[in-house]
Amino acid sequence: MLLTLFLAGCVSYKDLEEDRSLLVKQRLEGVRYSDRSTIESYIRQKPNRTFLGSRVKLPLYFYQKGEKIYIKNYQKDSLKYYDLTEYYETLITVRENELQEQIDENNEILDSLYKKDIYTSYKAIHKLEKRSIRDSLSGIRKLRKIKSKSITKTEKLQLRVEKGNWLMRSAGEAPSYFDSTDTKSTSQIIQRALITKGFLNATTTFEYDTINDLKYPFIREVYKVDEGIQWKINDVKYKVSDREVYNVILSNNKKNKLKKHTKYSEIKIQNERTRITKLLKNSGYFDFSSSYIHFEVDTNKVHGKVDVLVFLDPPNTGDKHTKYFVKDITVETDPNNKKDETDSLEYKKVQYYQHGKHYKPKILDGKISIAEGEPYKEALSTDTRQFLSQMDAFKFVNIEYLKAGGDSLNAMIYASSFNKYQYAFETGLNVSRSLPGPFASLSLKSRNIFRGAESLEFRGRFSLEAQASVTETTNELYNGTEYGFSTILKIPRPLIPFANKLDKTFYVRTAKTKILSDIAYVSRPEYTRFNVKGLFGYEWRNRKEDLFELSVADLNIVNTPYLSNSFRVRLQQLAEQGNTLHYSFDNSFVSSMHLSVSRMRGDYITSSSKSTYVKLFGELGGNALDVVNSMTGSEPGSIYGLRYYKFFKIYSDLRRIIPIGEKKKHFFASRAHVGIAKSYGEVDALPYEKYFFSGGGNSNRAWRPRRLGPGSYTPPQNSNGTFDYSYEQPGDIIIELNAEWRYKISRLFQWALFIDASNVWLIEEDNTRPGGNFEFNRFWKEFGVGAGIGARMDFSFLLVRFDIGTKIYDPARKEGDRFVAGYNFLGKGTTEFNIGIGYPF
Repeated sequence: MLLTLFLAGCVSYKDLEEDRSLLVKQRLEGVRYSDRSTIESYIRQKPNRTFLGSRVKLPLYFYQKGEKIYIKNYQKDSLKYYDLTEYYETLITVRENELQEQIDENNEILDSLYKKDIYTSYKAIHKLEKRSIRDSLSGIRKLRKIKSKSITKTEKLQLRVEKGNWLMRSAGEAPSYFDSTDTKSTSQIIQRALITKGFLNATTTFEYDTINDLKYPFIREVYKVDEGIQWKINDVKYKVSDREVYNVILSNNKKNKLKKHTKYSEIKIQNERTRITKLLKNSGYFDFSSSYIHFEVDTNKVHGKVDVLVFLDPPNTGDKHTKYFVKDITVETDPNNKKDETDSLEYKKVQYYQHGKHYKPKILDGKISIAEGEPYKEALSTDTRQFLSQMDAFKFVNIEYLKAGGDSLNAMIYASSFNKYQYAFETGLNVSRSLPGPFASLSLKSRNIFRGAESLEFRGRFSLEAQASVTETTNELYNGTEYGFSTILKIPRPLIPFANKLDKTFYVRTAKTKILSDIAYVSRPEYTRFNVKGLFGYEWRNRKEDLFELSVADLNIVNTPYLSNSFRVRLQQLAEQGNTLHYSFDNSFVSSMHLSVSRMRGDYITSSSKSTYVKLFGELGGNALDVVNSMTGSEPGSIYGLRYYKFFKIYSDLRRIIPIGEKKKHFFASRAHVGIAKSYGEVDALPYEKYFFSGGGNSNRAWRPRRLGPGSYTPPQNSNGTFDYSYEQPGDIIIELNAEWRYKISRLFQWALFIDASNVWLIEEDNTRPGGNFEFNRFWKEFGVGAGIGARMDFSFLLVRFDIGTKIYDPARKEGDRFVAGYNFLGKGTTEFNIGIGYPF
């Protein structure tokens, strides 16, 4: 505090402009019905900030210090910026010319070879073509590298020259000089804003006074607002000379934005203009625009009420607006590849021209909403563009309309294809027990394999990570291994009976069929599992871009060929005490069907703006297998020696990201994850993969992966007094709450503060894990709470995350001893180090 006061006393008032005054206080009065924060946003000039409400002006002090440095270095920085910019511009020009000369030289040699006998010069042509492409790509890469380097070196220098140094821009704040002209203008802006919101008699005045100070004059200003009443709409009438247009508006008047006896505002006027324009654009009026619409607002009849008259002007060409109809429809795929052979045919009155890749017209027809002979509708163009884009076949879709005389339009649909093949390779590190383990995945996608815009993708994956051994009998550094290979076929239409009779609906046009096969091998010190999976399902979207996924059949054969002797003994001991975990390691056949709905609003993937992600999931398994069981005559709960399970599982996942401040450097992220799973039938256990787990880098970061819970269950203790977290802790119920404050230090570096609260519980009591069952009168006292700090490196294509989480509240301890914050911070089992790829949620 003494240092702060000392720095404040160092503010140099003599360096401030003479005959000016500093604006130090500001107040807004009289706002009763409007949103105060919105009104305050119209006040452009803000007073200089102070320290904790005192007269200490630290930002002003920092600005003055930075300004002195800025003035001292301005000439040097300006010359440096000018010289550096000129150097890179010259260098880029030279490199571009060299690259062009090299391309021209290669082209001249190729032209001369093309004129010779193709059979004798084939090898030379092929060799030169490869070299020409290689040289061009190399030159372009070098040029991009130079341009990137020039931007990096000149951008910061330009910012320092034009907007001041870091101390001025970030820590500092420029003097806020009072200007009565600006204050008067702001007062008028506030008054105008209130009028647009319907407060037609609103008035705004301002007052200011001077605080006498020996050092410098200070100003306090007050904006006084008198809103009056918010006027209401008394009557709405339309004046339209075109009778047909008037009937269209009248027949859709239920969606009118200007309703009688509701509050009036200019925003409603704009919304009504937009509604009418959109309505007519979807009723055949191709040439109609919002400029034909204007309004008259009459305030003279009844005080506090307005009469609104809506005018629709006729077109310049006549008294009536032309209603257009679609005459011909043409679809052209890959229009930029006209050098390739062109395939031309007509299907259902639509003309198709296909260059390069050829698609079955029947498939494309199912995605085209525009119909011949129907009135022009802007919405159908939007739908068609969306349906074609969602096929994963076309990267660009464009629709144009050409007038064909009279009231006719020709629709031209252009679609540019993705590359035939697409591959991706990803590698990195998983971290478990603070030890990094490598993982790698490779995928290859082939598009349009049956000429129906299908995609066939092959994926291979491998991971190696440190895992906790149940028996602690192995000293291997990496003892968890996983291999997997999957094949995914996606067909851009639903394979269902009578699909051709439903293909006009929005949902069917967006639907895809998904067929998946997967083989996975997992090796752990205590067991080895082999899983063969087959899935048949659908996915589709609605107009709000919500994603629906339905799995009609999700079939899994799980084989556990190996159980270590120690783990087998452990499972037998648990079974003797009533625990059913051993069922989860029987050779089994798991079948289920599930439905999920995902909604994303905003740019949640990049986490760069206000956004929300919601997912609802429901799964039902095993019911149909009772019929198979009775047909085969197998023992209850099994088919041909394979255990099967009857269960249900539901969960919801809600995530939000909210930017804080105008610069969007601060972000508040949160997640709420709640779920329940329950087995029923002959086997009182879930498939192991269907349980819920808590703890880990993407869950509660103060606990080891999958080691938290259940409930207030207390794990065994090691000889040094710490808990033994060797065992994974599956649960039937999960509640997980996470919050994180993120700050972008620069484009590359970020830091975060986080707090996690979560646990899993059992539905029924388990004698082997006392305190693990869910009870309403105590579950709220059994959340494991952890907090910590994180650092992130954002490489735009990859985000690497480092999080340190420490336990704050440990439900495994006795009541009264559960708050462990600050206890043995770096001790074993108290603090966890997490490394991950991407944000935790």
